[in-house]
This record gives sequence, structure tokens and C-alpha cells, in this order.
Amino acid sequence: MRKKVLIVTLVIITISIGVYLFSIFNHQPVLEKTVIFKEEYNDYIIHIRIEAVNKEQFQVLRSLEYIGQEKLSIKHRTPLTAITMDKDNPVFTGSHRNRLLLPGYHYHPQDPLVYDNLTEGKHIIYVHTQFDDGEEIVNIKTKGEVYFE
Repeated sequence: MRKKVLIVTLVIITISIGVYLFSIFNHQPVLEKTVIFKEEYNDYIIHIRIEAVNKEQFQVLRSLEYIGQEKLSIKHRTPLTAITMDKDNPVFTGSHRNRLLLPGYHYHPQDPLVYDNLTEGKHIIYVHTQFDDGEEIVNIKTKGEVYFE
């Protein structure tokens, strides 16, 4: 009888340890919450939204808002807004594009960026928008924090 109790106890402990280890090793970090921030420069506002897509991925949405009073033509390389994770090293490689901006206009030149979830903890998102508005080369830089748990 004692042998049966001991065997049942060992089986329960083994199964419990197995379930615990399985849950630890199968834990997938997820974005803690949606992050929204913006950076203003003269007549321009850069809008950034970082949100979960599913349990394995998140996306970064980017737009440029023009708040000036007159029509304005800008010229930019692609991407208009470069996003980098945990290091500030943007790359603008595409050909030039021209775009007419009207007052109050939101310009969304790129599809959302989709990334696999990062490791647990805090990560820095670096944002660099670059374009020529006819008077100057505009460089708008900002950064934000995202947390994965």
C-alpha cells in the first residue's frame, strides 16, 4: 500500500514539474499595451502607433500630418519614416517620391511594419522622418519605449 501511495505521489510530482517547465519554455512575450506617441516640428506632426497583431507579432503604423496653412509639395526617399529597434541606425534607400500636402492632411506612404515580438522587458523604438519641403531638408527624430511581458 505504501508503495502505491509513493508511486502515485511521484507521478503527480513529475507531471506537475513537466507542466511547469512546459509553460516556462513555451512562454511567448507579448506587447504589454498599445503605444501611441507623436513628435511635432514646425508645421508637421509625426504620428506613431505600435500595437499587437496577434500573439506572435506587433505592427508599427506611421503617418505625417501637415498642419500648415497653404499647399505644400514635399520630396522624400522611402521610407518616409524609418523605424529601428534598440539602435538608432535608419536607412533611406528608395527612390524619391513627390507628394502634395494640403492643410490638415495625413500622409500614410507606407504599409504597417510587422515585427515578431521582442524579448521580455523594455525596448526603445527609434523614429526618423526625412523629407525636403522645398526650403530645407527636414529631419524629425524621436524615440519611444515599448514593453513586452
